[in-house]
Amino acid sequence: MKVYFERIDEFSSERTEFYTVRLGNGQITEFELFDQKDFPDHQTELEILYNVIYEMRGRGAKHFYFKSEGPANALPIVPKEIISCNNIDFGLRLYCIRLTDNLLVLLNGDIKTQHKPLNCPNVKKHFENAVKIARALDMLLNDGEISFVRDHSLTNIEIEI
Repeated sequence: MKVYFERIDEFSSERTEFYTVRLGNGQITEFELFDQKDFPDHQTELEILYNVIYEMRGRGAKHFYFKSEGPANALPIVPKEIISCNNIDFGLRLYCIRLTDNLLVLLNGDIKTQHKPLNCPNVKKHFENAVKIARALDMLLNDGEISFVRDHSLTNIEIEI
C-alpha cells in the first residue's frame, strides 16, 4: 500500500513541522480520521493531547512528550491522577512518528483496551501502520535516500508498506 505524506498547516510552525499520511487511495488522512472520532469518556485526555500538540509548535517535538511503543510513538502522556481514575481501559492513544525535534507525523489511534497494542482490537491496526511507516522511513534514512538534517520536510515522499 502506498503512503502519501501531507503537511498539517494548522499545527505547523517555524519551529515544528507536523505531517500526517493518506493511505492508498484514501481520501481522508489518518489524522483527520482520528480527529473525527468521538471520545466522550476521554475528554480530559483529548484536551491534553491537543494542548501538547500546540505546545510542541513552539518547543519542538521533544522526547518527553511521547510514549515509546517500538519504532513508533504514542501521545498523550497523561498525568498519574487521571490514569488512576480510569479503571476501564488503558486510555486514549494517538500513534505518531517522531523523526526529529522539528518533524512529527501524526497518525491515527483510538481507546486502548488491552495492555499490548497488538492485542487491542481498537488500536491494533493503527499501531501496525505506525510501525510499518516508521520502519520504512528508518530504512530510507539509513540508506541515505532521505535526510532531515537540512530539510525538515516530508513533502513529495511516498513509501510502500
